[in-house]
Amino acid sequence: MLKHFFKIAFRSIGRQKILSGINIIGLSIGIACFSLFLLFAVNEFNFDRFHKNAANIYEVYRWNDAYQDNVPGGSPYMPMPLGAAMKQDLPDVKNFTRFTTGWSTNFIRVADNDVRRIKMSYSDPQFFSIFSFPLKYGSPSTALQDLHSIVLTKEKAEELFGTDNVIGRTVQIKIDDDFLPFTVSAVAENVPANSSIRFDVLGNFIFFETATSAKSGYNNWHRSGYLTYVQLQPGSGLPNDAEKLSNFYKKYIPDTETNLKKAGVSWKGNILPVRYGMQPIQKAHTNTLVTEGVVANIDPKTIWILLSIAGAVLLIACINFTTLSIGRSAARAKEIGVRKVIGSERKQLVYQFLAESFIMSALSAFIGLTLARLLLPYFNELSGRSLHFSVTEYPEMIWMITALILLVGILAGAYPALVLSGFKPIDVLKSKIRVGGSNLLTRSLVTIQFSLSVGLIICTIIIMQQTRYMTSKYP
Repeated sequence: MLKHFFKIAFRSIGRQKILSGINIIGLSIGIACFSLFLLFAVNEFNFDRFHKNAANIYEVYRWNDAYQDNVPGGSPYMPMPLGAAMKQDLPDVKNFTRFTTGWSTNFIRVADNDVRRIKMSYSDPQFFSIFSFPLKYGSPSTALQDLHSIVLTKEKAEELFGTDNVIGRTVQIKIDDDFLPFTVSAVAENVPANSSIRFDVLGNFIFFETATSAKSGYNNWHRSGYLTYVQLQPGSGLPNDAEKLSNFYKKYIPDTETNLKKAGVSWKGNILPVRYGMQPIQKAHTNTLVTEGVVANIDPKTIWILLSIAGAVLLIACINFTTLSIGRSAARAKEIGVRKVIGSERKQLVYQFLAESFIMSALSAFIGLTLARLLLPYFNELSGRSLHFSVTEYPEMIWMITALILLVGILAGAYPALVLSGFKPIDVLKSKIRVGGSNLLTRSLVTIQFSLSVGLIICTIIIMQQTRYMTSKYP
């Protein structure tokens, strides 16, 4: 029976090559557009969730009840000694690591006459024990064990040496005014696109503390410029204990209360208006109350707006499919009448029309995803991301695309499947049924399609004007 449905479906599509082509092209463009924005949304909402300990990793920030223009907010840039002090004083802190990208571009010398620019990052030796950045070569426990050890990403290793298996190779990196030797102790897989921590060359933070450019921050609680991450005990309530974090802040920055009172700031209770806080690393990327670290934060509303726009484009394509189905419904009505006369039941006709719709949806999805892959480099340039269709990084994309194909098939094939299959054979054969033309459904669909199109054009014009204004205002 199923083979019969698909056989007739392919024949029906083949007989209407032009209409089928228009439908497939329209749906393909809609699916391509929606798939790109869906990939973007999945990437943004899944930032840092790939870490094994993600549920217990928190980013420390300084909270201020009147951060900017008397609006509450926070900054993730912390003083150097914070992590070690938290591990010592707060039992819930299981481990910590600091991270910084330094303040300037470094030079690396691979061979005598081969000097290149790099961006050197630094973190503590326990970095790879807290975070799950996979290493292609090397061990997480020894990757940053020595002061002069560095970890390269696979891409950077290939760029510098022409191969990624470079364990034990030595390079010279300019720190302050001198070139110093460093040994490659590990090679990491390329950092995922949905990571808020990014590095190409990673060195030991303890070595960084000895550099002239960083000495002013060593054991200095009043100089902040480093990201601090803590791994808490499972089930810890420390992130919600504002009083404990406030007392910790007062212990190491005892002049805070005096300075606040001098500035005319008042508060009630023991919780300071300026204190430390902790945000889950899984939610840090979409928390706009705390300023961004290495990667800019994004407002979840922006993601939903972009998805809505892409959904509108897909809906226009589905409406176009349905209106074309209505336009050719007169010919299909006679087909339905003949098939009912020879014994076909309504549910068989429903299955038949849905089979045609799902076939066209699947073909459109294949073409649309191929088109999305071709457009992905341009989309990455526009969005400032390094996205790629990867089942490993985004396993949820499998069921999302499958659900998309089914949804498009149902939306696009609902009219012929449910309405046309209900025609009575005698009325159809006597031409008593008027289908197509300017009936209520057709007018409604065309109106919705026109409204969505006009809305998208207006949104495009507004966005272009705003972009042009910002470019001219802040060149």
